Amino acid sequence: MMKAWLFIQTISFESLSFYIVFNHEMTSAEWASFAASHAIACASFAALSWLLLPRKFKFPLISSLSFLFLFNFLLPLVGMIGTACSLLIALYLPRKQSQITWQECEEHPLPQNPGEVLGNQYGAGALREILIHSDDPDRRSLAVNAVCHLPRQQSVPLLQLALKDLSDDVRLLAYAALEGIESQINELISLFKKQYENTAQPTKAFEIAQQYWELCYLGIAEGVLKKHYLEQAEHYLKISIEKEQRASNNLLLGRILLEQQRPDQAIIYLTAALHGGLRVKQVAPYLAEAAYITGDYQKVKQYIDYFPDQKGERLSQIKEYWS
Repeated sequence: MMKAWLFIQTISFESLSFYIVFNHEMTSAEWASFAASHAIACASFAALSWLLLPRKFKFPLISSLSFLFLFNFLLPLVGMIGTACSLLIALYLPRKQSQITWQECEEHPLPQNPGEVLGNQYGAGALREILIHSDDPDRRSLAVNAVCHLPRQQSVPLLQLALKDLSDDVRLLAYAALEGIESQINELISLFKKQYENTAQPTKAFEIAQQYWELCYLGIAEGVLKKHYLEQAEHYLKISIEKEQRASNNLLLGRILLEQQRPDQAIIYLTAALHGGLRVKQVAPYLAEAAYITGDYQKVKQYIDYFPDQKGERLSQIKEYWS
């Protein structure tokens, strides 16, 4: 009832104002009558428009009513028509929402050459999806071949996933690829050991330890073998540190001790790496891990402050969780 009354009042006073303009000689009194009649019409229409607005646009009340009144008052008739059309379109003719939540994409063949892998859409995530969800054994075999051309840190977890495949061909391909990576690292260990026997340089001892650590870090070695490799890496790193103090040696030894669940000793070498010239951001994740294992949560928060803020990174997610 209120809306109908406001609508009739708006039409009546706006018609009167235009009647005054077009049917009388405009004097000061006539202009004043026009302004008063037009103002009453605009006030009625502003109230009507406010009642039709969605709740989230009605407040703050004064700002909302003032805008509606001034817009209509400063644009006689045109403002009212524009406001009415806007309200009609927004409230009664909303844009249709699409019910389709997916879009069909063209299926691209897997690359055959190493250079094609990193330059297209088949990254580690896409290849993982193929290995898990594809029903075609040939396509999964091609995925394993493509995985072999990724960096070791990305390829090894995917190859270990392929070892669980139901197809014998896929498992054999993955096993051969993993064996090839392990053989390459073991050959480097043998080479560096021979060089170390000839020169006994601390850098060669560090390189041997680094290759042992690579076998563990990539997840190739497990169980007793992993324990042996970690012990060998620790042995050669301590030899290197005795002959030459370097921040990189202390950092790697700290990481190895953390992997062996020896946080108290790891903190000693990680702190030495920090004092040896490495940036806090490089050492902070490992110091935070060691502090967490020992239960010193105050220091954990202190080190987490140095974690990066880039969205999506694992360290930034940890920082956000602890903040």
